[in-house]
Amino acid sequence: MYFSKHNEKMVYINHYSGLLEVKGKGVLCSDDTEVTPTPTESLAREYHTLSITEGITGIGEGFLDAFPYIDCLILSRTVESVAVTPEIVKRMRKRKVLIRGEYDTFAEKFADENKLDFLHSDIPLAEYDIEAAHEHDIVTLRFHENGQADIHFNCFTPGSSAGNYGGGEYANKLPKDFYVGCTVRKFADNITDRARDQILANETLRRFLEISNERHRYKMTEKQTTKDKSEAAKKEMKTKKQGNNWTAFYDPDTKRYFAEIMYTSREGREQYDYEITKELFDRLGTFADDLDNERLIKTARMTYSFENTMYGTLGPERTVWDEEANEAMKAAEAKQKRNRKRKS
Repeated sequence: MYFSKHNEKMVYINHYSGLLEVKGKGVLCSDDTEVTPTPTESLAREYHTLSITEGITGIGEGFLDAFPYIDCLILSRTVESVAVTPEIVKRMRKRKVLIRGEYDTFAEKFADENKLDFLHSDIPLAEYDIEAAHEHDIVTLRFHENGQADIHFNCFTPGSSAGNYGGGEYANKLPKDFYVGCTVRKFADNITDRARDQILANETLRRFLEISNERHRYKMTEKQTTKDKSEAAKKEMKTKKQGNNWTAFYDPDTKRYFAEIMYTSREGREQYDYEITKELFDRLGTFADDLDNERLIKTARMTYSFENTMYGTLGPERTVWDEEANEAMKAAEAKQKRNRKRKS
């Protein structure tokens, strides 16, 4: 354990696992990295995981400069700010520093803004004693970078003798989607009864389960929406074809096929509508020259409507345009009749 020389509220708890915990209140500053007693090695090189515990509200300028070799930074939910320079961010990215914390907290936001990987922090679930075996157990919900989660049991006993086995640890793996539809009560039902009351009162676990389920529902909704859009697009591709001046489609209401040919000129727009067969629809779009598609549409036996839209005023000129368009339509129909007569 180390104590800050300049801030009596800041304490460093060292773990043999390479974890250095920082406990205290308020905002950490660069002066807080001067500690007593003097460590045999620099704190920077000895520890690769830095955990900022609850009570500390921020990391001030210069503090992270003292820990250039960390691979993991754990931020509690009380941390609301971390001062970093572009050089520190660049170094953290290069070392692929993992940011850990709770969902929907500053820790996750900090990781996202600085393009660093984020992983939910482990959740202590319970501690209890088994008096008959002189045993003290610590139960933790752990999260791993590969997406795996497990329930870790760490058992402490005074040694091997009748009634105990000398302590040890073991882990029960959980499915990757274990949280789906899971409440704190359901979770507690699957853990030893000795831990039940503590798990039911665990607010960190409750927050994790609620947010994870909310994100899962959102993900499933997005996935379904994407699937629906994809299916709709595929359906439209199968029931609609389009060229430069023509469009063909299937009408599911009437179960009939139709095609439109539209010409736009200086005077306005002329649209010719046809009812076509499925065989004709299937052939459309297979020609290298798009004009061949229009010619194929015109072989349809029935022209079911004609829309003539002209631009300009509604004066005498408009009447002339309408008459010219109608004459053009009559000529087109006469030509179609002649073509059909020759073919028959």
